[in-house]
Amino acid sequence: MIKSKKLLIAVDGSPHSLKAVSYVALNCAPQAFWDFEKGGFFKRKMRAKYNEWKRNEEKAAEAFLNEAKKLMLQANFKEEDINIIHREQLAGIARDIISESSEGYDALVLGRRGSSKMEDLFPGSVSYKIAQGVENTPVWVIGGDIRLRKMLLAVDGSENCRRAVDYVGTFASATGAEVTLFSVVRDFKLQLLDVSTPRGEEIETKLLEEVERDILSMFDSYRKRLEQAGVKGTRISIKNKLRSQTRAGDILEEASKGKYGALIIGRRGLSAIQELPLGQVATKVLHRAKGTAVWIVP
Repeated sequence: MIKSKKLLIAVDGSPHSLKAVSYVALNCAPQAFWDFEKGGFFKRKMRAKYNEWKRNEEKAAEAFLNEAKKLMLQANFKEEDINIIHREQLAGIARDIISESSEGYDALVLGRRGSSKMEDLFPGSVSYKIAQGVENTPVWVIGGDIRLRKMLLAVDGSENCRRAVDYVGTFASATGAEVTLFSVVRDFKLQLLDVSTPRGEEIETKLLEEVERDILSMFDSYRKRLEQAGVKGTRISIKNKLRSQTRAGDILEEASKGKYGALIIGRRGLSAIQELPLGQVATKVLHRAKGTAVWIVP
């Protein structure tokens, strides 16, 4: 257990959010929220029913939080390491969770779906708003019963990615998980070069060789950072794919084939548009990932 880590698990009483609790093998800070219209007219005309509904909701929330706490205690967490936050919504479910996540947490953990059967990571959903809105705290999105034995870290040469490598190192060193560094390079087009000619083929080959050398240098740098964090070299592997037609697709394919317990990607890569809250590749991965947890690292 990493005692220095502080995690916020957003739960809503659904089986999906309970799976997020089950996934966590680190420190814990569960939180429950719900959404219901509490306007003045409703309170005046139906106060008794509202109060009864509120009491029932509070009892259900407390029962669920106790169940979540029990899971953590069964996983050998100490009572003093578990903090339960149970409050009514203020600005809105997503905004309240985003606000709380800024209070010094090392990760915000949430289930892929909420209490609604229809809710998933589509625009407008609570989970989507949270993933898009949390900018400075890593977000873990959990989609099922997943074991953290292998971690797939999608890498490039960005500063964001270097932070992600350091972040993963602290968890991998404590859990004993294997880490695969995976680089995907978009297919580049030589617009003014006829690659069908001998000269064109020669230039293209040299460019590919240069790219491969840069990738190997990057891998070497990241491997050293992981080892410095305490990850054994035997638990670190590297993979790369050149001339990718779809970076998100190739990352997801590798995650599926390798059956990784966590797919880690930087919030923004080298080519991300800064005005966007979440990079395009990260957004696609988040929407389409199945059978793995997605960690988005700022």
